Amino acid sequence: MHRSLLGDRPLRRAAVSVKAGLLLVLALVAVPVPAPQANENQRPFSCRLLTDEQKKCAFGSCDQRVVERLKRECLRDGGTP
Repeated sequence: MHRSLLGDRPLRRAAVSVKAGLLLVLALVAVPVPAPQANENQRPFSCRLLTDEQKKCAFGSCDQRVVERLKRECLRDGGTP
């Protein structure tokens, strides 16, 4: 029975360290990357107008007919109100 000069412990520690490093790398690679958020300027103009009108409503100075019209236009233009 011949034992190496370094013994078995350092080799086991190295193997465990390599395994832990690989697991960490695999975990980081597997993390999904969120899609970039749409810029405010990429929304349809009618949706931006709707947002502005809804902000006015928060302060109590808006016309509900305008809000409803802008909601319909925003949906028509492919946006989400």
